[in-house]
Amino acid sequence: MKSFLSFVNSKLPYERVAIGKFDGMHKAHKYLLGLVGTNGCALSIASVKPPFITPPKERTKYTHTPFFRLRFESIKSWDSMQFLQLLFMVMPHLKCIVIGYDFHFGKDRMSHASDLYGLLKLMGKAEVQIKIVAPQTYLNIPLHTSIIKDLLKQGEIQNANAMLERFYHIKGRIIKGQGIGSKELYPTINMKNTLYFVPKHGVYATFAYYNGMLYNAVSFVGNRFSTDERFCIETHIIDETINTKHNEVITIFFVAYLRDNRKFLNLSDLKTQIKSDISHAKEKLSTHDRTYCK
Repeated sequence: MKSFLSFVNSKLPYERVAIGKFDGMHKAHKYLLGLVGTNGCALSIASVKPPFITPPKERTKYTHTPFFRLRFESIKSWDSMQFLQLLFMVMPHLKCIVIGYDFHFGKDRMSHASDLYGLLKLMGKAEVQIKIVAPQTYLNIPLHTSIIKDLLKQGEIQNANAMLERFYHIKGRIIKGQGIGSKELYPTINMKNTLYFVPKHGVYATFAYYNGMLYNAVSFVGNRFSTDERFCIETHIIDETINTKHNEVITIFFVAYLRDNRKFLNLSDLKTQIKSDISHAKEKLSTHDRTYCK
């Protein structure tokens, strides 16, 4: 995703632009992007601070629309007119602006989507078309990234996935674990997460993508209460043995929430529970479409 500001001198040729955070790339975001057509682009105005539902570098995966970024931190002190002047400076052929009903711009969110009409008239750009997209919902729930985060916090992974139109995932580097799993429990792959929003702590049925292959898996997110109490994200590959290397990338796709995190008095009880988790995960995964791993 290229910086919008880098085109101040060279200009962009597009006639239509969709403007928003696009921090979730959920169903409503994709609907909005679909309105810019073949001669349009997207402008993502968002903070660069994690955690993300969809990190900036991944957002282009979910649309064919050319994407450009504008860091919120670089324009947060600008008034509304300064922002619009930049928009037309970079896009001199702009004929249509597509935004959501809740779009705000300018310092301290001073202007609303509907204010565009008057501001464009003041700029002598009254001919520019404005498309304000009405609220989009799923099961009468508003489609917002903040709502998806709330669902993930509550372990409502299936509703979150439906809003995203894909399995929520976390991608990270493989790191060294405790070593207990392969010796006394079940072997696990531990990963480091620095970018992604962490869902509710507990055990999940997941798919794991590693080295070009997709595997059935069961994953744990949370503090290891039964051993060292440290936070971890660890995954057991079901019914297969794979060789992994530290620092290589693995992606975990969250399919279904299985149970809460809890402390076990001994490793034998924990192993019995993990065996049950694996069986439960296999049942859940058998009913889900792998094409949702995007």
